[in-house]
Amino acid sequence: MMYSEEIIALEKRVESRVPKGKIYQLPTDLEHVWDGLEDIGLGPRWLSVVRKPEMHVELGGPKWGYKSFFFTELIDDSSRVVDGRVTVIGPEVHEMTKGDSMPIALNIRFWGNDLNLMHNEYVERQVVLGLYGVEGLMTFGPPDHVWIRMNQSVADRLSLQKISQIVHAMLKTNIPMLEKVESRWVVGSTQGERLDLIEGLREVYLRKKEVIEVQTAYEDEDVEMFYGCTLCKTLAPNHVCVITPETIPYCGIISYSGAIVTNEIDPMGYTFEIPKGEILDAAAGHFKGVDQLVYEKSNHVVKEVQLYTTMKNTTTNCGCFEAASFYIPDVNGIGLVNRRYSGETPIGIKFSTMAGMISGGTQVDGFKGLSVRGMKSKKFLIGDGGWFRIVWMPKDLKIELADAIPEEVYDKIATDGDCIEPGELRKFLAEKKHPIVEKFWRNGTPVPVDLF
Repeated sequence: MMYSEEIIALEKRVESRVPKGKIYQLPTDLEHVWDGLEDIGLGPRWLSVVRKPEMHVELGGPKWGYKSFFFTELIDDSSRVVDGRVTVIGPEVHEMTKGDSMPIALNIRFWGNDLNLMHNEYVERQVVLGLYGVEGLMTFGPPDHVWIRMNQSVADRLSLQKISQIVHAMLKTNIPMLEKVESRWVVGSTQGERLDLIEGLREVYLRKKEVIEVQTAYEDEDVEMFYGCTLCKTLAPNHVCVITPETIPYCGIISYSGAIVTNEIDPMGYTFEIPKGEILDAAAGHFKGVDQLVYEKSNHVVKEVQLYTTMKNTTTNCGCFEAASFYIPDVNGIGLVNRRYSGETPIGIKFSTMAGMISGGTQVDGFKGLSVRGMKSKKFLIGDGGWFRIVWMPKDLKIELADAIPEEVYDKIATDGDCIEPGELRKFLAEKKHPIVEKFWRNGTPVPVDLF
């Protein structure tokens, strides 16, 4: 895997700040990779939510701005991965105090002679599945913004070393081509010690992730086969993700190329092929084949899905989305909000409230779950007008997406630093001469769309 000199230099600078930690060696022989895990329950039955009164410790999550993460990385040189090694920088679970909350970074490096870049996301998905099924462990959100809570009931039986062993054992068992796995935890303190290091590591991770995305990219017009995913049915029984080259699942942990590999390795698993079929509405992303498969896989609940719109027959949402779009009737425009943003939006609710409204596999017109990668796609909400219909978003999200937002509209999209109240937003858009005024207003006045 070749990264640019700039990324390599950035990684060297950040890694030079990483202190030494405690090193553990896991069993690597396939017959013994599960040794010592007999006292921890594993599997789907342990998928759980850990509420605050039950919590022993919390790793990542909203308190730390959703900046904690885990990153799986394919290494092309076998000598750079020590199979079974676990490094913990910072406190282990037994050194933590009940109620502690701290930021983390988990880096999982792997190697296999027959593995290539296309397998990276499949490995990442297996890590997610492994974490989901650990007794007393709640793992929520995408890898970019991971949030982990540990129940008091397992505090004396579970450790970061054991969590790494579970992931190591699952990867070795489920992916025979994978020959080496090494992991490293960087754990901050309750006062935020090492947070700057974690943020630096996250920047490296995001830069590398962008390179991987570019090298495995397609466009929707290039293919006749889309893919579906029902991994989240345990949380959202009627939810079906539709994966195309330019519509990335809201969790952000799989792309079109990742879906291809996942389906090839496990054809009876949670991903499946969706023939595009007849194009019913190219602008909205409405395909006959998608409707048919979504209806079948959603327990015959969702009859029609449009991929490129927030407004009507939107895709269903699970609960792991990184961000969401929402219709703002007062200005006939669309707003964006990410999970990190804790303030109110122009429709008077916070992200947490919005997430509760639209998650669980429901289809809610006027709202749509999003991934950050999806917002960088050329097909991003083109059925609604794309970026020329976006009128509001949190400032940090706008900065994060700066390269994706057309230059002619960038300064005309309001942020929480400009305004939040609909009346003020309307005035802002008119003064800035946002394209929405001419394209979607009538004689200088917004006319709301009837969604019902």
